Order: sequence, then C-alpha cells, then structure tokens
Amino acid sequence: MQTAILQIFEKTIKTDGYDIFIKPLCDFFGIDTENQVLKIKKDQILANCYGKNSNKTMFGDNYLRFCLDKKGFVRWIQIINPNIIVGKLRESFLLYQEMIFDYLYGAVEEQMMIGKLNAQLQAMKSEYSRIGNDIRITQRELFEVLNKRYQYSLPFDTQN
Repeated sequence: MQTAILQIFEKTIKTDGYDIFIKPLCDFFGIDTENQVLKIKKDQILANCYGKNSNKTMFGDNYLRFCLDKKGFVRWIQIINPNIIVGKLRESFLLYQEMIFDYLYGAVEEQMMIGKLNAQLQAMKSEYSRIGNDIRITQRELFEVLNKRYQYSLPFDTQN
C-alpha cells in the first residue's frame, strides 16, 4: 500500500518552487477544481496561501494555474470532504489525507538531512586536506633529518 500511496503523491503533487498546483490532485481524484478554488479563496487561512503560476515544462503551456504553498496545501487537503470523492478512490483519498503531512514533512526532513550530511562531508574534506598538508610537511622534515643523519646529501663525484 505504501508504494501505491507514493505513486499517488508523485502524480498529484506537482511543485514549482515552494508552490504546489491543485489541479493535478483535483484531476486525479475527480474533484471540481473551480469549486475548490472558491473554497480556498473563502477560507481565512488559505486566502493567504494561494497564488497563480505557470510551468511550461510541466504542463506544456504558460497558462497560469492555481497553487498553494505547502502549509496551505496540507490545510486544503484536510478540509476536503471525502464524500465528494467517487467510490473506490475515496479510500485512497482518506489514506492520502492521513499521510500527506508525513509526505511533505518527510521531504523537509530529507532536505535537512541532505544539508547536514553535506556540511559534515565538507568539514571532513577540509580536515582531510589539512591532514594531507601535515603529512607532506612531516614527510619532508623526516627526509631532511634522515639525509643529515645518514649523510645522503653528501655529493659524490666520480672524477678524481
């Protein structure tokens, strides 16, 4: 079931930066987009979370489409009445409502983990570089000490 819900998320969550388009979700679950736009505009919280963007790569045209920020998207999903969803999709939508926050928040957690690991890697590379320099300096100093001790640096001429 996890794979199925992830596939639904991938089909319904289309983003452009921080904005999530509502039409893909409405189309997938057979929800009237225009009715949802009206509900979003009337909601006191969602009224501050929406905008319009176009995405030629995603949709093939420059038509402005209604979108919400992540906070607004999660709220909107939670206030959709599952009874407006047709038969067999209703169960999937209920699961979608249950898991959407975890999915979007998980993406944020994942991004934070990527940032943390990248910072850790950069620190390790810096330390690695510093240690590499220390190794080269110590090798040069050891070579100089050994040259003095065993007189490796004495010139030997083969001519008399």
